[in-house]
Amino acid sequence: MPSKIYVDNLPIDMTEDRLKDVFTQIGEVQSVKIKKDLLTMLTDHPKGHGIVEMTLEVDAYRAVNVFEGATFKDRKIHVEEARPLIDKARSVFDHIADGRSLAGFVRWKDHFKI
Repeated sequence: MPSKIYVDNLPIDMTEDRLKDVFTQIGEVQSVKIKKDLLTMLTDHPKGHGIVEMTLEVDAYRAVNVFEGATFKDRKIHVEEARPLIDKARSVFDHIADGRSLAGFVRWKDHFKI
């Protein structure tokens, strides 16, 4: 069963082929998708995060352990198991229901580029 990995803080010149080459060092990669929006399609610079789908689940866990916090082209990348968006929405809802602040869920660097 394939396992998806979320990779964040990628260099702007990272390509899907290069990201696949990096993760192939751990195991067989089924697919790679670097996220783009309309602006990044016009400028050809990705958003800085993407999804890597490994063929084997054990390789996905190894990749998370090896690459989490690693430095790539002077950027410290964040690697974790990808979660469905519904899980993220539930965690926000649970946070609100408990009367806690949403400050921890807002990552300003993802919304405003300086």
